[in-house]
Amino acid sequence: MAVIRPFKTRTLLLSLSGAVIIWFFNELNKDGYTLKVNYPIKLTYNDSLYVPVAPLPKKVTAILNGTGWALLRKSLSFTVAPVVYELTDPLHNRTLNTESVAAMMTEQVKDVVISSVVADTVNLDFDRFITKTSILRLDSVGVQLEKRFVISSFVNLNPQTVTFKGPALLVDNLKDTILVKIPTKNIRANYDEELPIKYLHSASVKASAERVFVSFEVAELLRPMPPQNEKPAVSTKTKKR
Repeated sequence: MAVIRPFKTRTLLLSLSGAVIIWFFNELNKDGYTLKVNYPIKLTYNDSLYVPVAPLPKKVTAILNGTGWALLRKSLSFTVAPVVYELTDPLHNRTLNTESVAAMMTEQVKDVVISSVVADTVNLDFDRFITKTSILRLDSVGVQLEKRFVISSFVNLNPQTVTFKGPALLVDNLKDTILVKIPTKNIRANYDEELPIKYLHSASVKASAERVFVSFEVAELLRPMPPQNEKPAVSTKTKKR
């Protein structure tokens, strides 16, 4: 029975390892490999005219084609600056052109080819960006004072107006006058509080103020006031002569 000597076993293993390494290097030098990566993207637009009403994509899925070596380097450390994609008329062009995005990515990475791009959100939702100013006014009817107490000064509101900025669909529906309601009941002392401004909140709408300072003075009536239509009583007694 033939016995394989130790040195021959080591030689055989080294030969096989060398052949595998040579094959591996030769394979990596060939084209035709693909790699799927998350590629950062930044969408730019005129934010003084348009506003997105849905989140914009920050990444897209890109399929990279190239040599094994190039894709191996990309898979180990794929860090690139976001590709900048300009939206010139987002109200009418609501679709992300993935072919243009792929071409820009290929220019950026250079050593590989971007064969295709798949975005989670291809359709983009934009609206006109508008500004609207609403007046703040105290809901005087809803002020609940203690009996015989009245507001005895001007009502101070700071600020007196609030400016909203955002998509036209939401901002246009905000009221021209917003009533400030006082939740405190049975008020019998001078009032000075900070209150929230009540409006339909949305992440897309920015307000110049979220709270308003309200102050006014209160006084007590010492005696009931006669009705305005009541005439003073006339004496019916006849003077003595």
